[in-house]
Parts: sequence; structure tokens; C-alpha cells
Amino acid sequence: MDVCPLDINVISASGLKNVNLFMKMSVYVVVSLISGNSIIKHKTHVSNGNRNPRWSHMIQFLVQESAILNSTLLFALHSKRVLGNRIIGEVSIPVRELLENVLGSETNEHIVEYQVRSIRGKARGSLTFSHKFKKKILLEKDNNNNNNNNSYPAANVYAMQQCYVQAPYLPPQGYSGYC
Repeated sequence: MDVCPLDINVISASGLKNVNLFMKMSVYVVVSLISGNSIIKHKTHVSNGNRNPRWSHMIQFLVQESAILNSTLLFALHSKRVLGNRIIGEVSIPVRELLENVLGSETNEHIVEYQVRSIRGKARGSLTFSHKFKKKILLEKDNNNNNNNNSYPAANVYAMQQCYVQAPYLPPQGYSGYC
């Protein structure tokens, strides 16, 4: 099976909601690649940047080319605390979305910013990261999906993958189903 290296640089976050009552936040990010029943996790170092932490933390995932269309990246932002860490919010992105946004220039680094959301969907700030696929990927069109030449395989696995996330979870627009 062919694998495609995916480089992620978790750069920074801004305007995070302070989840600590009396102390400044020390924030870290757990980045997970969810593909079928497989979950691979990496963790950044702790940044003492309070509401605007900076990491510039490089991570590499090896993604099976056959699983790219059904894989999801999950960024979970946590505040490190003495009495137990607390989740600030998360960003969930289908790997396919990252690839579709850079078709033709996959091997270049692309900087993106996504809104961090609480488990209930409330805005909690923004996360900036870059991504780069180490080789060009050809997305195969799905001929069984409404015979539409611009369609890709449906991400039915996406709803099942979100069961790894704490409920309740609302899937991003365009995806149906709940865990």
C-alpha cells in the first residue's frame, strides 16, 4: 500500500476562551489522525501564551493513500491545570478537505486558520497550522455517487469516526448523521 506523508505544523492559536478561573492558561494541542478504527495521536509542548499560545510544533502522519478520503484530523486544545487538564475546544477537519483546497500544489506548504469550537459548537478562538503533502495525490472520482463528474466518494465513515469524540457532537456542514 502506498503511504503519503502529511506534515502538520501547529503554529499558534488566538483569542482562546480562558477556561481557568484564577490563573493564566498553559495550552497544548493533541493532534489525532482518525482513519477507520485507527487513531494516531501526537501532542505539542505546553505553551504559556495564555489566550494566544504559540507552538511551531512539527508533526508527521503517514496516511494510507486509500484512506485519505475517509480520514479526519482532530486538533483538541487543552489547558494544563494542577487539578486536572481541561479541554478548551477542538477543530475537526476531513483530510480530503485539506487536499481538495490545494489540488495541483499539494507539495507546497499551506497555512490555514480554523475556528476552535467547544463540544457544544460555541466559538472558542482560532487555530493556525500549516499542512503539506509530501507527494502529489490523485483523487479518484466516484462513478457511483449520483453520476456527477465533480463528486468524490461520500464520507459515510466520517460520522462513525466522530464516536471517538466526546458526545454530543455536531458534524461539520455537509455531513449527516450523529454518533
